[in-house]
Amino acid sequence: MPRADRKPANPKRAAPRRAAAAPRPDDPRAPADPATSGRTHAERRDEAERRLLAAAVRIVADRGIEGMTLTEVGEAAGYSRGLPAHYFGRKHDLVAAVASYIADGFATRLARTSDRPPGMASLLYSVASYLDRAAPDDAAPTRALMIALAEALTEPVLAEAMSGVTQRSVGRLRAMIRQGIERGEIRRDVDPHAQAVIILGTLRTTIAHWVIDPEHVDLATLRDCYVSSLQRSLAA
Repeated sequence: MPRADRKPANPKRAAPRRAAAAPRPDDPRAPADPATSGRTHAERRDEAERRLLAAAVRIVADRGIEGMTLTEVGEAAGYSRGLPAHYFGRKHDLVAAVASYIADGFATRLARTSDRPPGMASLLYSVASYLDRAAPDDAAPTRALMIALAEALTEPVLAEAMSGVTQRSVGRLRAMIRQGIERGEIRRDVDPHAQAVIILGTLRTTIAHWVIDPEHVDLATLRDCYVSSLQRSLAA
């Protein structure tokens, strides 16, 4: 007997399976990087936060706060769109974190590198360094900080968050002034807190002028002038 014809093959071929998308660096499914696989979860989170903040600094400096979205920050840092919101919450919280990242980071670096004794020498060096760091090859952090401070003038939510940044900066200056008084280098009738507020306000305003009109503001000259004036006005 002739063999029965085989059942014809299904003309609809199975669609090829789509390759799985590569997980992002913040995804727990991502393969471990040999250079970072030994780090703790806290260390990985710290790095992610630093990268997100650095990306936010660039975006704010380039396009302002209105031009920044949390989604864009995540993508610019190489992470998921939702990670900035997960770590920082609202947009204004991220902006406040950016300001802290810039201001507190500067203070930390200054403390590590300065060999000046506490008191007047440390105060004058800090003031000079504050103005020096405003005009490096990369001025994005300075511009981003000025934008955040200006935005706080009209945004109560951001103003509340930025208050902490200002108070920490004032506190560092106040401590230097008190040390100078204790060492007999600064007059005892100087109010440490009031003077610290005046100094910080002067520094921020000077830098704001430079950001707006850098061609007509010579920061190096203003730095030398202000440091000299401050020393004369505070010296015991």
